[in-house]
Parts: sequence; structure tokens; C-alpha cells
Amino acid sequence: MTDTNHPENNSKNNSPKEKVYKEGGLIRWSAVIPFVVIVALCGIYFTLFFDTHMKAALEWAGYKALGTEVNISKFETSFIKGNVAITGLEITSAEQPDFNSIELGSIRYDVNWDALLRLKFVVEEMAVENVQFMSKRKYRGKVAPPPPPAEDKPGIASEVKDKAIGKIDQKGKGNLLGDLSAFMQTGDYKAQLANIESTLKSKQMANDLKAKWANKQTEWDAKVKALPKESDFKAYKVKFDAIKVKDFKSPQELDASVKQFNALKSEVDASLKIVNDTKNEFNADLTNIKADYKNLDEQIKTDISSIKDRLKIPKIDAKQIATSIFMDYLNPYLRKLDKVNELANKYLPPKYSKMVNEKLDSKALLAGKKKKPVAKEDDDTIQPHPREKGVTYEFPVTNGYPLFWIQNIKVSSKSNAQADYGDISGVIKNIVSNQRQIGKQTEMHIAGDFKSQNIQGLKVDAFLNNLKEEPAAGMDFAVASYPLQALELMKNNDGMIALGQSSINIEAHAATVGFKTYDVGLTNVFNNVKFEVGANQVVVEELLKNTFNQLTTFDLKAQIKGELSNLDVDVESSLGRKLEDALTASIKAKVDELNKEIKAKIDGEIGKVKGDIEKQIATLTKGYAGQANDAQAKLDAQKNIADEKIAAAKKDLENKAKGQAQDAGKKALDALKKKLKF
Repeated sequence: MTDTNHPENNSKNNSPKEKVYKEGGLIRWSAVIPFVVIVALCGIYFTLFFDTHMKAALEWAGYKALGTEVNISKFETSFIKGNVAITGLEITSAEQPDFNSIELGSIRYDVNWDALLRLKFVVEEMAVENVQFMSKRKYRGKVAPPPPPAEDKPGIASEVKDKAIGKIDQKGKGNLLGDLSAFMQTGDYKAQLANIESTLKSKQMANDLKAKWANKQTEWDAKVKALPKESDFKAYKVKFDAIKVKDFKSPQELDASVKQFNALKSEVDASLKIVNDTKNEFNADLTNIKADYKNLDEQIKTDISSIKDRLKIPKIDAKQIATSIFMDYLNPYLRKLDKVNELANKYLPPKYSKMVNEKLDSKALLAGKKKKPVAKEDDDTIQPHPREKGVTYEFPVTNGYPLFWIQNIKVSSKSNAQADYGDISGVIKNIVSNQRQIGKQTEMHIAGDFKSQNIQGLKVDAFLNNLKEEPAAGMDFAVASYPLQALELMKNNDGMIALGQSSINIEAHAATVGFKTYDVGLTNVFNNVKFEVGANQVVVEELLKNTFNQLTTFDLKAQIKGELSNLDVDVESSLGRKLEDALTASIKAKVDELNKEIKAKIDGEIGKVKGDIEKQIATLTKGYAGQANDAQAKLDAQKNIADEKIAAAKKDLENKAKGQAQDAGKKALDALKKKLKF
């Protein structure tokens, strides 16, 4: 039996075991196997699932960005070849969800592997083919609901949908038809004009002015009586004549005469000051009474306009007609402006998004109203001290790749027997994350036709330049001809005006500098126009038909300029001018007759009082002011006579002194000759 407690046995049990090393091979399977598994899983994922997931991600991102459903038929990638192919890209139209705003048949591009290994995405050339606009969808596309308006102001989209948008509100939008109906069917205006006396503000104003200046006339009479009279002028003359002006025996006598003249001139100056003060008061009152008379004329014009409104005389103004008729036609363009503003605010870098972070008030925009600057509230939170100004050193990478760069996108499309994709060709250059790194701006040039839709001469030129401190962007858009579907221009309870099918060409431009100031212009020319008109009153309908049947072509010009929050909008159309001429000629006789009646009524109520005020103006101009001018002229004449007499007296004394000197010299010369015995 072995004793386990024996020291020899314990030393054997406690001795350390020696490590056994396995012989290593050429392959470290402990590292290779996990790597192979990861690579295999990545390969399986990118082979089986990546394209599907990218397709879904792009559709989701497109919907979130654009607010309309985006569909992609197929998304294919090849990491070995480094290329991507997208087939059947469809973007739903927000206005017509059953159609696509744009459909791209295929998009193909190769990725630059050199840039990709540097974690940069660079595409040297991208091909876009089979472009279609407003193509029919297989099913209705999804459109995101408009975002809720801010609490402090209504949203832009909701305002654009409001039919009150425009320089004329909803109530005034149909006034052209309503006023024509009321005007043509109303008979005797004399009975309506008989009781307008109480509503004439100009009559009360004229009576008040007459009383005001009648009281002033009492003051004028008192001031005229205080002016120097003819007897005063004669007294001054007698005093001036009594002063000695010649035969002075000494300079002291001349000095005494000059002092008398100056003392008398001081009296004349005192009288002249009274005259000048009175004259200035008369001139001030004359200016005031003329201003009152002008205000009275303006009030009379206001009363006449009010009477015409009450009697429903149509206001036929070219600009007003153009704005009211084309209000609904311009709404889609405002929606597009709104959409561009929202996208810029959402996706531009913060530096530039702040520049466009303004809410457009479309109603006020077309109404010509300006947005008042809002005073910036003081921020009472604790703020850090501003940093001292330093020096910024930039070391631009001139030879490297930017983070994202698509160098060229070639757009091409050709019609065929199976489908009319449109005959399009163009190029988009330098879509890049940093233009300054490559020193080039982003440009787009596209031209083409869509024969199936009868669209000809499409041309788009656009640019985005971020090379300078202030970014700049611009676009020129033109369509030589495209068909316009029936368009309802105006409709209310009194009638309607609609534009039938016609052809139209468009020229538009848009530009911005620093996303602060904008310049947007639109010129449309409508050809082969046929109008559809109707009215409740037969006479009005005949008038409208005779007028609109003569119009076969017209233009529409809209201009938007200024800062985004303070835009100026101007709408003009030759249609407005032609309608103004035609309608004015049609109802001219009746309008002239009514204007004559209104003028006679105004003259009868206000003419006499107005004539009295005119007499007061004439009295003040030729009477009181004339007397003051006459007194001033006579006093000035007295002063001039005094100055002349003083000059004559001095001359007389000077001549006398010269004569005495000559006599004394002659006597001295004679005495010298006698002494020398000459």
C-alpha cells in the first residue's frame, strides 16, 4: 500500500506539467474559416438580397423626398464589373396620380473603382434612356398628404388651393360678368341718382372748406388794411424831397443829410417788413387753399367711383381682367414654386437652407402686398463670448476625388413602333458634392419632341454655380408648341368663360442669387383659340360672344421679382387689352351717357360751392397778394430813390471839392509866375 503523505510521492504530484505544442500548418484555419464565412454571407446577401433592399430603399427615399410614389421595376448591381442598372423608374404626378410626372426606361452607369476604394462615389458617365412624361400608370400612385400648416401661419399648399388667390379676391373675381349683367339689364339711372346727395362726402367737404376760407377772408381784410396806403407813400416822398442833396459847404452838412436819409430808410424798412410778413402769410394760405382744392377734387373722384360701384358700371381694366381670368391658370406654377422652395429648404446644406427658410404667402403675393420686416426678439439666454477673429487656412484637394461626383449623364430617347418615348437628347454635367474642388458648375442641356403628345421644340438649359461666395442658379425653359386642353377661366352665378382646346408656346426663365433674390418670368402665346362663353342675361351672352369670337390669339406674361418673402408679381395679357377695347366699345354709349349724368349730378350738388372756393383763390392771388406785392414795389422804389439821392449828394460835394482845389492851385501858380517874372 502506498503512502500518499510520503514526501517523495508529494513532490511527484506537485511538479508542473510540460506544454505540448502542435505542429503548425501553412493555413491558419482559425482565422480563415470566420473570414470565409463572413465573405460568403456578404456574397450571398449582395447576390440574393442587396438589389431588392436597394430598390425598396430608393422607392422609400423617393417617396419621402418628393411626396409621391416612386416605383422601380428592376435594380441590378455587379460588384465585379462595378456597374448599376435601373429599369423602369416611375415618379407619380402629384396633380394626376393616375399618371407619371416622368418615367425613365433605363439608367445605367459604371462606378470608378479607384474612387470607390477611397470611399468616394464617382461615375464618369451615366446613360438615361426612354424618357416619357405623363405616361399612364398601371395603378393609381400614392401621394403624400400635405403637411399640417404651422400654428403661426397657414401652409402654402392650402393657400394655393384657396380660390381666393390673386389680386382680386373670390368675391371680386366674377365682378366682370356680374357687373356686365347688372349694367346691361338696369334701366333708368336718373331715379337712382336722385337720392345720392346724402352719400356725397365731397359736398360736405366743399361746404366745410367754404366756411373755413370765408373766416380766413376776415383776417385777410384786416391784414390788407394794415398795409401802407397811398398817403403813406406820398408822405415818404415829401420827406425824401425835403432833405438837402446839393450845395453842401462842408462834409458835415453832407453827413447830416445822409443820416436823415438813413433814418427815413429805416422807417421804410419797418413798413417793408410788415408788407413782407403779410405777403408770406398770404402765400402760405394760398398754398393751403390750393391743397384743399386738390383734396376736394380727389374726393369728388372717389365719390364718382363709389357711385359707379353702386350703379354696377363695369370696371374694364386690362390688368384687372388679365389677373382675374388667369388666376386659376397660374396656380399650378405657384405650386411648383412652392414645391421647389420646400425641397430647397429640406435638402440644401444649412448655410443655404436658411436663405430659403421663408413661408410664401401666396395670397398676399399675387395681391401685390409686401411682407413687413419682423423685429427680431432679444434672446435673453446665456450666450458664450464670440471668438476672436483669426485666420482660416484652406488646403483644397485639387487632384483628389470629391465625395460624390457624376461627371456626365447622357439623356437619350428615340420613338419606335411599340412606344413613343419622345425624341430627346441632352446632357447633365457635374453633379458633385463640392464644385469648388473640381472648379466646374453643374449644367443641364436637354432638347427634344414628344410627337404622341404633340409637344414640339422642348428645350431646357439650367445651371447651378456654387463656385463663388454667393451661389447662383438659373434655368431657361421653352416649348415651341404643345396642345392645351379645355380650361375654365371664370365661372360664377352670372356666367362662365372657358378656353377650348388650343395650341400654346412657352418661354420661361428663373434665376436666383444667393437664394435671396429671385427673378422668374413666364411668357405664353395662345394660338388657334376658341372660347366658350355663357351668361344668364341674353344681352350679356351676345356681347361676350361677339367680343370673344374676334380673339384667336393672345399672350400671357407673368413676372415675379424680389426677395422670397417680399416678391413683386405682375401679370399682363394682350387678352386683357383686347377685351378692354372690345367691351369698352360695346358699352361705350351707355357708359358715356351715365358718366354724363353723374357729372351733371356732381356739378349740381358741388359746382356752386366749388366755384366759390375758386373765387376765394382768385381773390387771394390777384387781390390781397396783389396789393401786398404793389406795396412792396412802391416801398422798394422809395428806398432806391433815397439811395440815388445820397449818391448824388456825395457826388456834388466831391465835384465841389475838386473845383475848389483846382482854383487854389491856379492862384498859387499865378503868384509863382509873378515872383519869377515870367
